[in-house]
Amino acid sequence: MFFPLVALLLAFMASAVLAEETDELALSLGLAGDDPVTVSRFPRPVSKIAENVTVITARDIARLNAHTLAEVLQTVPGIHMDQFQTPGSSLFFTVLGMSSRHILVQIDGVPVNFISNDNLSEVGTIPVQMIERVEIIKGAASAAWGSALGGVINISTKAPATEKRAGGMASASIAQHSTSDRRAELSGTADRFGYYMTGGRFRSDGLRAGNGTELNHGFGKFSFELPNDGRLTAGIEVRDIEREVENSAKYDLNGSGRLDYLNGYLALRYPLAERLYLEVNGRGGRREITLQRRNLSEARPLQDNTIRETFQGFTAGLNWGDADTNLSAGVEYENNDILQRDKVVALPAGNFDLALDRWSGYLNGTYTLGRLSLLPGLRFDHTNLLEDARSYTMGATYNLTDSTVLRAYAARGYSMPLINNLEIVDGKRQLQNVWTVQTGLESSAIPYLWLKGTLFYNKVWNVEDFDRSIRAIVRREQIREGVDLELRTSPLYGLALTGGLSYVDARDGQTDAELSGPRTVAKLGLNYDNGAIGLRGALTGNYVHWHQPEFPPKDGAVIWDLHLTQRLFADRHTSAELFFSVRNIFNGSQYQIDLYANNPRWFEAGARYRF
Repeated sequence: MFFPLVALLLAFMASAVLAEETDELALSLGLAGDDPVTVSRFPRPVSKIAENVTVITARDIARLNAHTLAEVLQTVPGIHMDQFQTPGSSLFFTVLGMSSRHILVQIDGVPVNFISNDNLSEVGTIPVQMIERVEIIKGAASAAWGSALGGVINISTKAPATEKRAGGMASASIAQHSTSDRRAELSGTADRFGYYMTGGRFRSDGLRAGNGTELNHGFGKFSFELPNDGRLTAGIEVRDIEREVENSAKYDLNGSGRLDYLNGYLALRYPLAERLYLEVNGRGGRREITLQRRNLSEARPLQDNTIRETFQGFTAGLNWGDADTNLSAGVEYENNDILQRDKVVALPAGNFDLALDRWSGYLNGTYTLGRLSLLPGLRFDHTNLLEDARSYTMGATYNLTDSTVLRAYAARGYSMPLINNLEIVDGKRQLQNVWTVQTGLESSAIPYLWLKGTLFYNKVWNVEDFDRSIRAIVRREQIREGVDLELRTSPLYGLALTGGLSYVDARDGQTDAELSGPRTVAKLGLNYDNGAIGLRGALTGNYVHWHQPEFPPKDGAVIWDLHLTQRLFADRHTSAELFFSVRNIFNGSQYQIDLYANNPRWFEAGARYRF
């Protein structure tokens, strides 16, 4: 894997002489501009980020005619959805082979992971209408974020529109099997007060039999401009979903469930002096899952489980400096009250009450000397139920040219175990830990082409795994290493190409046996934008190869999706749009087991009106 990257580097250096001025693609990706990415507590341009990061914008999301965040993440290089079915379905995913249980997902600084339910983040239920930006950090990020052994999915919601007092959008679509999506948003600013509100309902009888969903959601964000360029922001989100989890005569199984979310936050950003800002974020809410499973043949209940988490916390920090030299320091606190009950299985592992308290302190910074930037960071986490966690990171970037950046990154990180009675092994709970090393480069030196390559090595220990032979949780050591590649091209006659390829070699740290999971994940996209006629489109492809000898998967097909949007009055700001999507064009099969088979080909058509 080393030699292809060296060849790419030589090509970039040789082609630098061909680019007499910075290409527009470099500007759009931040290599030569000021596009900030919030991969730590201090936003900075892409050229000063040592981590492997992919950014998705609201424009990218709109092009996909997506319903939930899961549909967006499925197009991101290095990410694969394990159970990709009707929008709103529960699913697991991997980021460069790391399970979603090790990925922190948060919305405007509010974590959404169910820490007592396999750290599930339920990205299949997060509606996309409210999303302005998604930043995906692939690799350990605990020094900045805490429990993030495998990475972070950081979601920023839309800000109130500043150019008008009131504007918005209404949208509706229909598809097979009584599938529909209705949503609307309203946004504006009056004097110092701004608001953004959105809500909607997605329902389906199931694009596959026994996979029906009904998702209702609402989100509001309100801001008030304070004197001296300060800002006070409040947000509230509600989500509830009812769904069929499994329905299979072959496995004699039927399941259904419900999920409820209520999250809120109040954030203050205020300048104290030149280049010095105070940031405070208070948050709280409740999340609850209910799940029932039963035998179809006997109508015998197998599980009737309720998991409820009530949380509250805050982050307070000081940010000093600019993109070249900065320092962020702060403290965090979070309390989680956890309740779990199972009316069918009366075991201590499924019936308990716990209170988890976490205190944390962090210090992260950037120091730039000429073309070299050093990015150290450290964090300390103390909890009442677990051992203390110490996380470190040291990153470096070097601007080889104005359009080529070299990166190196080393870190120690952690994830919390399952916070229930299952994770107590040998009488104690233990953190799951990782040492990671990444190195790579990013360049737009070749005219009209942007490329990024990253080599990574992860040593993970105390990983919780379910051993089927003894039907119990065990702790293991794992080695995961591989390569992650991404590319984009500048538009040519409105057409632009995107793509990515990742390969992961995953092995048991003691036996060197190959672990089950996705090995090769490939993404391809062809985007089209023609503002003159108001037409835009996207053709996306997804391929995965699993190593899974115990259950041979279906992984030979590439799943192709096509999305088209036509603006009816291209020369007007206020106009209607018609959109059409066909997903899984060639009706391919791509799944691990047939109980969670992917959707067959399905069509969707709709209209939206912006005002």
